[in-house]
Amino acid sequence: MVRGTAGIPDRALTVIDGPFCSGKWQFSTIEIVPRSGEQKPEPLFVVTTGKPSALQLVEVGTDVCTKRVRSDAPPGIRVRACGV
Repeated sequence: MVRGTAGIPDRALTVIDGPFCSGKWQFSTIEIVPRSGEQKPEPLFVVTTGKPSALQLVEVGTDVCTKRVRSDAPPGIRVRACGV
């Protein structure tokens, strides 16, 4: 889902938490798999919407609390993404 997204390195990724779902929205935490001797990178958050067979990426990054997430996401997803 996030491969090829601007700002996301073309590296192995792994889901470390989630997905958490509410309605048609999902929230997951992923990380870039560190290479040997490399410091563990900061986790990335992923917000998607849609049916499981046709997910659409809403946001990905270290801060996914965007205007769309704040205004459109269900409360459970908004709390995970924005902390409020």
